[in-house]
Amino acid sequence: MFPSFVPDKARPLAARPYLVPSIYLVCLAGSLFPQGKLRATSVTLLVCSLICQIPKYTTGDVAQDALLPVQATLALLQWLDYFVLNSENDFSRVKDAGKVPQTWRERLRRNVGLFMTMRGIGWNWKVKNVPEGPSPQTTKW
Repeated sequence: MFPSFVPDKARPLAARPYLVPSIYLVCLAGSLFPQGKLRATSVTLLVCSLICQIPKYTTGDVAQDALLPVQATLALLQWLDYFVLNSENDFSRVKDAGKVPQTWRERLRRNVGLFMTMRGIGWNWKVKNVPEGPSPQTTKW
């Protein structure tokens, strides 16, 4: 393996539980600013600077040390896909088709939902071969 990717044994033992949530918060807060190159560049650089802090410390657990960069990179890729490469108005819930959020609360609610769905169920994009869920009127019993 490449020596630069292998963690140093002398890394300080310090759990950084706030790194991944802070990356998601930066992405969500950045999504509330007006679209443009300034937003795309500043949020992307801030997220990358937070991701660069991950290899500096270790949690002492190999599984957690491997999972943190994966989660952080996923957040960065979601940010790039939803807000830099595409317009945020390209994505909408199926039930809200054609409705553009007007207030910052509506935009925040939509963007949190967009970041939390991984397969796009209930959105105008979704992974193919995912069956439709039951209608909301269907009872469980």
